[in-house]
Amino acid sequence: MFVGSSISNDKHQNPLPVIIDIDGDTDDFLAVLYALKSKELDVRGITYQGDGWSHTASAQNIVDIVDDIYPGKNLPVILGADYSLYELDKNPITPGCTHQKSVPEGAGGKRDTDLLYGINRQLRLSKRLWYDAIKGFNITRDFADLIDSTIQQTAKKPTIILTGPATNIAIFLRALPSYSAKIDKVFWMAGSLNVPGNLISVPDNTRAESNVYLDCTAAQELLASNLDITLMPLDFTNQTPLNPAFFNKLSKLKSFYSKFTYNLLFNIRATWHGGASAFYTGYYLWDPKVIAVVKNIGVAKIVSNRSLAVTCYGNPSYDGQFVVSNILTNSNFKVAIDAIVSDSIENSPFFQDFLNVINYD
Repeated sequence: MFVGSSISNDKHQNPLPVIIDIDGDTDDFLAVLYALKSKELDVRGITYQGDGWSHTASAQNIVDIVDDIYPGKNLPVILGADYSLYELDKNPITPGCTHQKSVPEGAGGKRDTDLLYGINRQLRLSKRLWYDAIKGFNITRDFADLIDSTIQQTAKKPTIILTGPATNIAIFLRALPSYSAKIDKVFWMAGSLNVPGNLISVPDNTRAESNVYLDCTAAQELLASNLDITLMPLDFTNQTPLNPAFFNKLSKLKSFYSKFTYNLLFNIRATWHGGASAFYTGYYLWDPKVIAVVKNIGVAKIVSNRSLAVTCYGNPSYDGQFVVSNILTNSNFKVAIDAIVSDSIENSPFFQDFLNVINYD
């Protein structure tokens, strides 16, 4: 068993440098917000994937949040891949969208995420426009520059936090595999091991999780790397679902971003297929929980498990699943399996810290 070392709350003067790679779903935005406001973390940049749950222009929402919380820093917000490696390898000229079809364009999908369910205009707007903040992402050059500048300015290797498909980092390591030695650790919210997956629009595939499914080739290459990877699968994240008591606590907070978070989750709940009861059994704040694990909050056990592989055969009913393999992964691969859950879930260490952090102005 591997137990992560804690980051003491009295050592904020020496925060952990992190780079966050997102695919732009609503919980990705909340993860970025949580990380930016966590004094234990020093967010060095955000890379953005266009093959997930939002369109490119929704990166403006990230720019607005970043420039409000980190004013004057011009934190890099960098546009990444538009297609998955799986699609790119099949047809480099005009990649298709075999797996991306699982992401709906309309209600509950990219349209709602782009607009943050209609409340993105409540954000404090940055003077930077997304197409100015994003300089036309060259993954090889810009990811390398971000890592190098982090090491130069902090004397530490950055930790990479992945809250979407592994496309950006996989493309980067194809070009510069030696840079894996310049990355301290990778924390990835992805996968499903012993619980059902979450591909609502691919009902035949009951075991895949979205971040692995959307680019199963990138997931395979991440496991084949020599990175130090900690996985937070649905088995872990789903142990602390949202509930009415959490909403009640959130509704009483007074900070700008706690009110924004409440309005966002309220609108998601109001439009959730099946109503509020289905929302409470289907929405888990997946990506913010990765931030908590990086901070060593709310995780009881992390175990080594290198006997895993990812299915990727071009069959939507089977791709994107973690399966047992006789060939060990090259990476130092670990899995978070147990969350610390109190008798009342809304009082769990994760929810306590999340609410405390976003309520700080």
